[in-house]
Amino acid sequence: MSTLESLPAWMRKRSTLVFAVLGVWIVLGTVFSGIHTLELSTATNTPVTDWFRELAASIRGSRAESPLFVYFFNPLRGAIEGFIELIRALIAVPASGNIIPVIGWLGVVALVGYIVYASSNWRTSLLSMGLLTACGMLGVWTYTMDTLAMTIGAVLLSLAIALPIGIWAGLNDRVMAFIRPVLDLAQILPTLVYLAPLALVFLIGIAAATIATMIYSIPICVRITAHAIRSLKAGPIEAAESMGSTRGQMLRKVQLPMARRTIILGINQTTLAALSFVVIAALIGAPGLGKPVIEALTIRNVGDGVVAGLAVVFLAVMLDRATTAAVQHSGQLPPEGAALVRRRIGLVIGAIATVIAIYLSRFQLWAAVFPEELVIGEYIANAADAVTEWITSTFYFLTIGLNENFTIHVLNRIEGLLANTPWYITIIAISLLAAIIGGRFVAILSAVLLGAIVLIGLWNDAMVTLTQVLIATAIVMLIGVIMGVLAGRSARIERALKPILDAGQTLPAFVYLVPVLALFGPSRFAAIVCGVFYATPVVVRVVADGVRGVPSDMVEAAVSSGSSTTQVVTKVQLPASKRSLLLGANQGMIFVLAVVVIGGFVGAGGLGYLVIVGQSKPELQGKGLAAGLAIVLLGVVMDRIAQAGARRNEKKPA
Repeated sequence: MSTLESLPAWMRKRSTLVFAVLGVWIVLGTVFSGIHTLELSTATNTPVTDWFRELAASIRGSRAESPLFVYFFNPLRGAIEGFIELIRALIAVPASGNIIPVIGWLGVVALVGYIVYASSNWRTSLLSMGLLTACGMLGVWTYTMDTLAMTIGAVLLSLAIALPIGIWAGLNDRVMAFIRPVLDLAQILPTLVYLAPLALVFLIGIAAATIATMIYSIPICVRITAHAIRSLKAGPIEAAESMGSTRGQMLRKVQLPMARRTIILGINQTTLAALSFVVIAALIGAPGLGKPVIEALTIRNVGDGVVAGLAVVFLAVMLDRATTAAVQHSGQLPPEGAALVRRRIGLVIGAIATVIAIYLSRFQLWAAVFPEELVIGEYIANAADAVTEWITSTFYFLTIGLNENFTIHVLNRIEGLLANTPWYITIIAISLLAAIIGGRFVAILSAVLLGAIVLIGLWNDAMVTLTQVLIATAIVMLIGVIMGVLAGRSARIERALKPILDAGQTLPAFVYLVPVLALFGPSRFAAIVCGVFYATPVVVRVVADGVRGVPSDMVEAAVSSGSSTTQVVTKVQLPASKRSLLLGANQGMIFVLAVVVIGGFVGAGGLGYLVIVGQSKPELQGKGLAAGLAIVLLGVVMDRIAQAGARRNEKKPA
């Protein structure tokens, strides 16, 4: 029996329709190739991009006179910049007339170690201090402190907004219904889309970078906090109500303490999201490790890029382990007896040692400025350059050869169908596929949004980006399903994959670009590889969770009936975890879009390149802003088709 014949009747019908639409699309695309493709050169503007350019010029011209700027945007920018500068002055930037910040490197290491110990345990404290010291040994201590200061400031501001909103949404269904579309849109938007509009309104600098980071981080904290409140057990809440507790008392004394562990997890995810974005926000003036990464990408300096990337990795691992340990510690019972005494003694000794370290860092140069004799960053950069050169010359067939063959035989052919077919045929084909997969409403929405991209004048660039997203998503799903099934079926494989998946989800997407650019050169293939690296971990985790959730009696029944391992996986576990597969495809596609857009730095072209070039060339600023809007429209189309397809599949009989 073929794979298609083993599917339910309703699914066979939809699969046939999908293949029929694809077949007609390919035939028409071949016959009418190169006609009405709406391809424009990078330097050519359209009426819409001209309108965006004039709007940008108008905003720049009214910044000093418009009441909206004078009484809102400018004061807000000053307040946020002042807050971040205060944190930077504490650990990163010397005050006026000084050569060191308020706390030198030794004091920062000791202070971070003590905070981590007080919130978790001594092992995580030692790890955190070791990772911070390693950043100094890479020769990027000041950059690291700038990134840490930006992250801390953005997280504090994000939590001040997100926690109250998340609690309110957790308690009130109307509030949750109102903010859910905003949260969904924030998840769809690639990070690069925020930057140009914010830089236009708040100018390039710390304020714009911080606000962009907050926009990226706040939705994550709101979702997790609301989930924490909504998922509480009803028993303790009902008991508190029966005892006459007011809503405020119940929130403070019952709901928040019960939800504390999940809320701390939300803080963990918010912190990692902020760090990830702070690195990217260097594009609009954020200080820190993002600056040397961008410089390395610009001049293809692999060694310096690897050094800065390693520092980002160390900082990300430190923040992840510290906040994760705090989550675990919050769920443990407080120590008693001798353990409590040891804990208190440790806290006192740690506090004294921290005060001494901060004092030394104020008055001893060796403790204030990271010692040059400990810096090994130059050696690591040289080694990275040598290794890269050896790999690219020795494994030419795997780097340049794979790039060229994949581009010629796969990428160019699919891009030819999407970008070289007349635009109206492509819109009709995608709308028909949307109707088959998600229904009539999704088809109409897709046609309208794709038509809007045509009106903007960036259709061809949008199809270039869509090609890379679809190819990368297909590769991600292939790898993610295989690895997810293995991890879901074997606890040993899951443990082996966990550090890799943790690292993949912790690292900012920007960090992937340096080694990929070194191996494959600036190309569309390099952007696809970056998207695969970034999106695969989340798909593996979602698929593995779905496979583990399949009832054991279903698996046992299949095994007892003589099914092989392959049959159990393909005919029982994967069909039963269909919802997880569809969720993984949706999340994988969104993650891929975010990185493929950033791939404009490594020669991906398309909409991402227009966003980047629009920030550097004033005459193309309107085109960059329009490209950001086109990315949003394209992301909404893909997300809505995937979500609608998942909902329709859940309603169909198995």
